[in-house]
Amino acid sequence: MKRRNALWMALTWVLVIACTAGATTVLLLSGRVGGAGEILARYARLEAIRRELSENYYQEVDEDALMEGAIRGMMDALEDPYTFYYTPDEMQRHDAQSEGTYCGVGLLVQNNDDGEIEIIRVYEGGPADVAGAQAGDRIVAVDGVAVSGVSVQSLSEAVDRMRGDEGTAVEVRVRRESALLDLTLVCGDVHISNVNCAMLEGNIGYIEICQFSGDDVEGFRASMEQLQDAQVRGLIVDLRNNPGGLLNDVVEIADLLLPEGVVVYTEDRAGNRVEFSSDAEHWDVPLVVLINDMSASASEILAAAVQDFDRGALVGTRSFGKGIVQSLLTFEDDGAGMQYTCATYYTPSGRCIHATGVTPDYIVEAEEEYDNISGVPDPEGDVQLKFALELLTRDL
Repeated sequence: MKRRNALWMALTWVLVIACTAGATTVLLLSGRVGGAGEILARYARLEAIRRELSENYYQEVDEDALMEGAIRGMMDALEDPYTFYYTPDEMQRHDAQSEGTYCGVGLLVQNNDDGEIEIIRVYEGGPADVAGAQAGDRIVAVDGVAVSGVSVQSLSEAVDRMRGDEGTAVEVRVRRESALLDLTLVCGDVHISNVNCAMLEGNIGYIEICQFSGDDVEGFRASMEQLQDAQVRGLIVDLRNNPGGLLNDVVEIADLLLPEGVVVYTEDRAGNRVEFSSDAEHWDVPLVVLINDMSASASEILAAAVQDFDRGALVGTRSFGKGIVQSLLTFEDDGAGMQYTCATYYTPSGRCIHATGVTPDYIVEAEEEYDNISGVPDPEGDVQLKFALELLTRDL
């Protein structure tokens, strides 16, 4: 069984620390409930129910489905939206998405405060882009089946319905303002580019990080070098609507911007602490970081570290508030997986931001009608970006 510690985001992406565990881990997990006799007694009722259904249910049952349902039920009983089970196919798709290339429809979605599934990014050139999907659309049905984002599980189920082999057509109904639109998305290869870079007025550099996975570190380094060559006078890092990503990645990027010190640390229920640090070498350019209520997990790690180091200013609205850590395990026999909450993470100053979020130094509300997730910086229409730009140019 392979184990990876993970910081789950608002969505289905993870912050992952790669490590391995084998038979020793299994023995330790078993040891928590005592010897073999106690284990058998604990699960006797489960086996009795399985046998009764298998022998006497009015139709033949799928015993694999029964077992999967029992596993999901055990995890659902924790009432933790970040703890659930992956089938082998789900685990494979998760890993492919984390690497930045997969076969799908080219959408990034999240569940919003109204329990809806909202499109927050349409990847350029992907099937959804070709079909005319737009950021801000709400997905209400897939192939004629109503879907919702009332939980992580229901969101995951909806996403599964939009996946398929190359060439598979998926009928998606979206609500755009007051209109309902039917779009046909044909699954194909999607490459996720997670970093956008631009030059703004006043020789200010702009880097948007969409999520901390795939090509994010490579893209950020390339963008940083490009802006350094241009001798920018200041830098805006846009983390708005960034749901999180790989822990190693956010620490690597933080290391490029922060002086020496602890970027983030985690603690489990026994008080065991693990620290992730930056070294002294960094790009010491005047810095502003943009966040909003959909900046989660890894985004909050970077934003809070910038704030605690007093390395720059945070502008926008309070972040999502995702400050707990999950373990992500892959079972080697069939490739299935599971995740469960195992620890809390803390900012360099020791703050726990779970359920409270990170409060910006300058609170600037976005104008409701402005779409700030288009990927194209627009200081004239984007009041948060405009404020950040003015803040940098004023202080230079």
